[in-house]
Amino acid sequence: MTPQYPSYIGITDVETHGYEQMLVEAFMDGQSSIRLDEPQGFDIGDPPILRGQSRGWTPVHLQLAALAGCTSITIRVVANDFGFQYADLKTSIRSLIDIRGFFFDLHLQPKFEVIQFDITLDTKEDDRAIREIADESDRRCPQLGLYRAAKVPMVIRWFRKGQQEPVHVGWYATTKAKDPAKRLEAAAAKEAAAAAKKAPAKKAAAKAPAKKAPTKQAVPKKRG
Repeated sequence: MTPQYPSYIGITDVETHGYEQMLVEAFMDGQSSIRLDEPQGFDIGDPPILRGQSRGWTPVHLQLAALAGCTSITIRVVANDFGFQYADLKTSIRSLIDIRGFFFDLHLQPKFEVIQFDITLDTKEDDRAIREIADESDRRCPQLGLYRAAKVPMVIRWFRKGQQEPVHVGWYATTKAKDPAKRLEAAAAKEAAAAAKKAPAKKAAAKAPAKKAPTKQAVPKKRG
């Protein structure tokens, strides 16, 4: 018997099929399938047993597209309800993921360090109206709710087209004072400084002439 659910429950079904290497295909009724793969250079094993071959979206790219797409649709619905007018909507989204636990450090859990999400509206509405749309879209969007429930650090910046400064910034599971991106930038600078410090010593060692083994002097034979 097919399970029955309350009328307010939305049901979403997706099926996938995994092929050779890391290629996966996802299916939903009535639509074209989506192919997923890892990018070239994403290799597992030494020598590689599994290789990424860039034959489709990576799962993380698809995940971010779902987040941005769901948010964009939610904004459209909220704007319609609020009588908020806009001519265009664009988003830009980036994730920073600690992948050490996926490859070589079995003591770490791969995790999103932060998601940086920019939303730009081409609108003549005032800043207060944009902030209202931001707050209500945040409340209604199922994908944003999923990331909030998982406590994934996220920074959402709302821009008006043509302006450099955001009208509204939402901080989720983090704060401006603890911005993970800034922390990671500082860590990268520290790594680069340490590598630069070691570089002259390595270069000097490479240029140093090899030490010659001491030659053995012949011992005169005794005459009998």
